[in-house]
Amino acid sequence: MARGVTASVPRVLELDRVPERMPHRDAALGQLANALDPLRSDRPAYPICISGPTGAGKTALSRFAVTELRRETAVNTAHVDCLRTRSRAAILEEALVDADLKTRSSPKANAASSYLAQIEDADSPIVLTLDEAEHIEDEHLPHVLFETDGVTPIFVVHEYERFAARLDSATASRLRTGPHIELDRYSQRELVDILQARVDAGDLSGITGGTLEVIADTAAGNAREAISILREAYVEGEARDERVTPALIGDVREPAMESIRRYNVERLDTPHRLLKHMIDDAGKIRAGDLADLFEVEYPDADGRDRRRYLNVLVRYGCIRKQGSGRGTRYLSISGSEDA
Repeated sequence: MARGVTASVPRVLELDRVPERMPHRDAALGQLANALDPLRSDRPAYPICISGPTGAGKTALSRFAVTELRRETAVNTAHVDCLRTRSRAAILEEALVDADLKTRSSPKANAASSYLAQIEDADSPIVLTLDEAEHIEDEHLPHVLFETDGVTPIFVVHEYERFAARLDSATASRLRTGPHIELDRYSQRELVDILQARVDAGDLSGITGGTLEVIADTAAGNAREAISILREAYVEGEARDERVTPALIGDVREPAMESIRRYNVERLDTPHRLLKHMIDDAGKIRAGDLADLFEVEYPDADGRDRRRYLNVLVRYGCIRKQGSGRGTRYLSISGSEDA
């Protein structure tokens, strides 16, 4: 069996799977459940923000809590990845589609206003999770959602204060009236428990003692990375007809990281992908030269937009950044080891 054959990967090891339980997130789950509690009594809830580093379980936490809420009460729910879908109209349409309130269609004039009206006219309120909310193109959209009847937004971000700083003062103040749930990186022991929960849920065999500890050490607090390493190790063990041992982890770490990079690249919209392609083509490029190339393709994007796009690529391991200020250079991952 070749590595990467999707059919051989147990569902419990897929990155987008909502887990049956959330080890070591009881307090955060309690906060989120309490924040959503008014909806169980047909009352509006305050806006919610979940923040924390990559791999801290932000997306899993929001999906888990919203899934539980939907089992208990009649609400519509939608989850929109704002790294992939950033404009106001696109976000609102995706929300309606994900909530099964409309089918996807060609964009029309005044589409955003039409989509908002459809959300307000829905029979039940909607809990709208905006993942990677710091990448919303329209900085006024949070204010619009606050003013829209029947919408409870959950903003999932990396840095709470940086997200709030992008909003106007009134909208930021409104955001701060609601709960802020801040997640830290997992400890090594907590990551082991998360991996063990996946192993138990999938009834996976052939994973020897000490292997999960090695994976947790390698992932350094990042649950997404840890699960990806376990996934690659399990598939490789199946391909070799061997047990998954600590010795195998070193062999699969880079394929696991490449799998995450592919997953993240698939989520990127056009300007992010264009910057990545420019850097990949150059291998290594000065920030100023990259700015000149990008301006030709995206003349309306300012320096702040470009830097935000590049920060996303760096954060998700799609490129590397070297130096600072005028000496900043960006490196392709494929060529960075020799640069």
